[in-house]
Amino acid sequence: MSNLITQVRKALIARLETIQTQNGYRTNIGGAVKAGWYNEITKGAEIPATGLVVVQRAKGKEPKGGPAALKMYTGFSVIGAVTAGLDGYEDAIEDIELDLLQCLTPTEGVFPDWLPKGAPNLTVGAPEPVPPGEGLPAATVLIPIHITTIVDSIDY
Repeated sequence: MSNLITQVRKALIARLETIQTQNGYRTNIGGAVKAGWYNEITKGAEIPATGLVVVQRAKGKEPKGGPAALKMYTGFSVIGAVTAGLDGYEDAIEDIELDLLQCLTPTEGVFPDWLPKGAPNLTVGAPEPVPPGEGLPAATVLIPIHITTIVDSIDY
């Protein structure tokens, strides 16, 4: 039996990989999407000139019970990063922020076709931009998301 949470994470990564200029986006950040902890992924590694996206597990929202199912809100932090100095980082990180938001924002009333069955929707939180400096080599933007995940009961 396949794990729905794993399917959701992999679907999110695949969706972010579509962020390419040939698909109408402003950046090619989808060419460098990784899963794990941002600090571990970027420790001692150079961030590509085109930027980097890290999908990091985050705290979910409180689950809600229902008939023979549990509605979970699986949390992820989607972190976009680009190497930039204090002068001029705004344009680069704003392009990444807009690409991430356009990629992830669901159409109201429509199930996202990129999510697996059992994950009917997602919510996108407010972006949190962070400039480079204070030991950070890159400008980043963190976008919290919660993917609705329906966990059915096991039939004994």
